[in-house]
Amino acid sequence: DWLKEFAYSPILASGMIGARQGWNEVPYADVPAGLADLQPISFDGFEQPFYFVPGLVFHNPAGVPDIMRGEETQVVGIGIDGIFLLPGSHSKWVLVRENKIIWFATFMTGELFAALKDHTILGRMMAGTKPDDQAFSRGVSWGEQSGSSLQALFSARTLALFGDLPESGVADYLSGLLIGAEIAEARDMIDTSNTDIIIVGGQDLSDRYEKALAMCGLRSRAAAKDAAARGHWRIAKAAGLVAP
Repeated sequence: DWLKEFAYSPILASGMIGARQGWNEVPYADVPAGLADLQPISFDGFEQPFYFVPGLVFHNPAGVPDIMRGEETQVVGIGIDGIFLLPGSHSKWVLVRENKIIWFATFMTGELFAALKDHTILGRMMAGTKPDDQAFSRGVSWGEQSGSSLQALFSARTLALFGDLPESGVADYLSGLLIGAEIAEARDMIDTSNTDIIIVGGQDLSDRYEKALAMCGLRSRAAAKDAAARGHWRIAKAAGLVAP
């Protein structure tokens, strides 16, 4: 058991474990934030040294807060400036300048897809599980054009209803529609020209976003798969918890 073998080594945890619904709620650090601002917070309810990495909070120009927990660790683990895209239930777009996270925005793309699929009439139109790349591309194209349009979502029903979209392609069409809208909205928020967007995530979802970004005229590349582990190590070193 490695916990016994390394009994005095600190353990760092990030993400939802430090959320209100997790083990122990820890505060958010304000953006802009770099390694020095992600000071681990000690937790006494564990047998060996245990620390939570704080999340981040960003207030947009309208004063509305946005938050992240866990993605900051992945981003600092990569350790370079740029635009980062972390797709998932709550996709994050993150801007890093001079080794500091200075801006980010959250899009409920994945969770919205799941809700529409499982709890609306659109889900009842879906049939089969075989991927449909053509339907996905069609969705991305219309999603980019229409933006975050509630009317555009209904096209997943009407196209299938009138035979213009096979029911086996409705899920991929809806996925593309939401991802295309996400990209269009993010592109309006930050300058995405002349730069590679760095995708941090699992292979399947990263491939899907890479294709959608290319369709929208944006360059992208995948990040290393061990970003979270590297982030925890860098945060621990910066805090003096491990030897440099």
